[in-house]
Amino acid sequence: MPALRVSSTDLDAFRRFREDDGADLGLFLAQLRRRVPPTPAMIAGTALHAALEHCLPGDHRALAARGHTFTFEAEGEIDLPEMREVKATRNYEIDGLTVTLVGKVDAMRGKRIDDHKLTGRFDPERYLSSVQWRAYLEIFEADEFRWNVFEGRAVAERTWIITGIHTLSARRYPELGDDLLRQLAEFTAFARIHLPERIGEPKAAPRQASFLDSIDRPGGLVRLGSSARPVLAKASMLET
Repeated sequence: MPALRVSSTDLDAFRRFREDDGADLGLFLAQLRRRVPPTPAMIAGTALHAALEHCLPGDHRALAARGHTFTFEAEGEIDLPEMREVKATRNYEIDGLTVTLVGKVDAMRGKRIDDHKLTGRFDPERYLSSVQWRAYLEIFEADEFRWNVFEGRAVAERTWIITGIHTLSARRYPELGDDLLRQLAEFTAFARIHLPERIGEPKAAPRQASFLDSIDRPGGLVRLGSSARPVLAKASMLET
């Protein structure tokens, strides 16, 4: 059966494209084909993810990774799970295609998924309305999704001040699977027309759900802010 591989970020981008009456189809297709370079804010977000991936329990005034430094003016605590950077897939049969939905979560503990975000302004509705958290709950068969949102600003090149630390949660609801399947079917129909190069033969026999890889780190409470001890937690510059 022909196959299509779809990431959870593809689904969210597709949702935003359809909601934007002025969206440019050519630019959107270039984004889906990974032909649009990341913005400085996106690069900073990736660096913060790397810092948190390697972060150890304890007190931290600042975190650093990939040439970026994040200094915390805000006070806050986050409980980092041991299991981080977990990748998994889930397969669906849609309109004659094996559609593989791919997700990679920042951290996971039991039935809870953690996701880290860097933003200039905390907007809860932006996260709650997304497809991503619904996709992750289905892929990983989890029940709760928790965002750790770091609000801040760039004060120099690759230097950020974090002014707010927010947590936000969403939970599985009865119609979640059906809602996600509808979104996935609509993206599949769009891909048949606009992204035919992404449809091909499956590389392996399909499975309902498959965990591909993960990284284990010491988990526990991380205290962030100016009152913490002056320890700089540095993440590896190497890809893992």
